Amino acid sequence: MNQQAETPNTFQPSPEYLAREKRFNDAVSLKKPDRVPVLAFFGSFPVKHAGITYEEEANDPIKCFEANLTANVDFQPDMVVPTPTIAGSVLGPLGYKQMKWAGHGLTSDTGFQAVEGEWMKDEEYDELIYDPSDFIVRKYWARAYGNLNILESLPPLRQAIGYFAAPFGFMAFGLPDGVKALNTLKQAGEEALRYFQAMMAHFQQLKEAGFPIFFIAGTEAPFDFVGDFLRGRKNVMLDMYRRPEKLLEAAEKLLPMAIETGVAGAKMSGNPRVFIAVHGGIEAFMSVEQYKRFYWPTFRELLHGLVNEGCNPVVLVEGGSTSRLEFLKDVPPGKVCYIFEDVDLKKAKEVLGGTACIAGNVPMRLLATGTPDEVKTYCRMLIDTMGRDGGYVMSSGGAMDNAKADNIKAMIEFTKEYGVYES
Repeated sequence: MNQQAETPNTFQPSPEYLAREKRFNDAVSLKKPDRVPVLAFFGSFPVKHAGITYEEEANDPIKCFEANLTANVDFQPDMVVPTPTIAGSVLGPLGYKQMKWAGHGLTSDTGFQAVEGEWMKDEEYDELIYDPSDFIVRKYWARAYGNLNILESLPPLRQAIGYFAAPFGFMAFGLPDGVKALNTLKQAGEEALRYFQAMMAHFQQLKEAGFPIFFIAGTEAPFDFVGDFLRGRKNVMLDMYRRPEKLLEAAEKLLPMAIETGVAGAKMSGNPRVFIAVHGGIEAFMSVEQYKRFYWPTFRELLHGLVNEGCNPVVLVEGGSTSRLEFLKDVPPGKVCYIFEDVDLKKAKEVLGGTACIAGNVPMRLLATGTPDEVKTYCRMLIDTMGRDGGYVMSSGGAMDNAKADNIKAMIEFTKEYGVYES
């Protein structure tokens, strides 16, 4: 897989594009590029930069993508992070319950928020483990998408085969709620197609403007599939005490699906980088012993599985992670990039240097409230500490939604000036 394969026969990479792609790939491969690459994790900053409301961001993908293109052209990072628009025009008709956004439970000046909930009951682990796809369609979809509740009336999908079983399985769609669900799916499908086409056009525009795309594919750690989408953070933490074996078994069952999701997206896009955000595995949620037992084993297999399929995992560790470094080292050298929000920098370099690329750690609070000179001083420390031997990418530790434009400019321009390696 290679970046140029994303849009076959339509994209001729410019020298600037190729230099940026090589710069980042060299850093991930633990080589010394010409200088430290700089990544702009913009988040919702582009819509603010363009004077667009959060509600427009959520419901008008074209406006959102235009704003992202403008921000990248204005600030000139080496690698573009896809803008995290919530696709409200797709999720809204479905009655999606796991998130609120501007115009859908929140005011027009508010960014999106995840909603904690129990979408799988504690006694349903066995159902998930026995047949995950059936559980996702008939239970998870029915509960997470309020306008698809008729799906819970369907017979198990594994039984819907044969001359008689399958036809009678469709009876639910003849009921009023079934008709509503079908109309809802039609509307959501049309919006999803519009969104996808706008996104593909946006990616093409970015590349033609000389910007490689950081990632297109994504997946989750198996533990986080359970915690983020099924049990909720509170319940999955209780499950570590109340039903640990079922939680472990569910994570093992979801592991192949997690690998498949990342690999499929990478192959479809031609971009080998697969994004993973670490949620439940940070220090705020579990001890080292719990991490060792519940999180790391399947997360490790996910990382190795992706690398074995020719992918490069790019892992955003959202929270304290110094005590995880010795675990995170257990990956194939020169294949994985870790983006840290909160870590002991010296320790991270000692443990991961020579094994994994390190990115991030410019604090969001500094970018939001500091001065350009303060940002430059912090970036100088990062380059001197983390980037001295290569294998480092300058980046914030997460989305720069509330960053000052002058501070983003300072981070990017200073890195380009100061982060040059001697030939």
